[in-house]
Amino acid sequence: MNPSSSPLRLTVGRWLGIYPSITLLLLALGPLLFGHLPTPIITLLLTAILVPLTHYLVFPLIERLTGGWVLFPAQHGRAHHRTAIVVWAVTYPLITLVLLAVLALLHGKTPIPVLTLIVTLIAVPLQSLVLLPAIMPKVRPWILNGTRSLAHKGA
Repeated sequence: MNPSSSPLRLTVGRWLGIYPSITLLLLALGPLLFGHLPTPIITLLLTAILVPLTHYLVFPLIERLTGGWVLFPAQHGRAHHRTAIVVWAVTYPLITLVLLAVLALLHGKTPIPVLTLIVTLIAVPLQSLVLLPAIMPKVRPWILNGTRSLAHKGA
């Protein structure tokens, strides 16, 4: 395994992309959403923006900014899009559960950047080190339908 694609580096890379992205989204949209919509709907809207944003734009930027210290699996076409769908399907319920737990304790008492720090420090390792490794092998045939392999950038 390429050290740049190790589970720990991928987790750190994901967190480096997700934390500032969700923080900025919540700073911009939080006042319009919190108190007006139920948490599962807020999470649905935010993850519908966040997952494509990070998957297609932020993670490639993280690779460049870290000089290749972290390399996300390179996929193209249908496999790339299907992976994004699977990641969203894992992320939405996970973030909803974490937010329901954390918001009950901290909403209105904690600034958004601290709130998102807490949520991402819980959710990203769970997603990256537990849930995705358990789910991806099961959905790999669907993801790769019509493609030969999951190549890694730089490998």
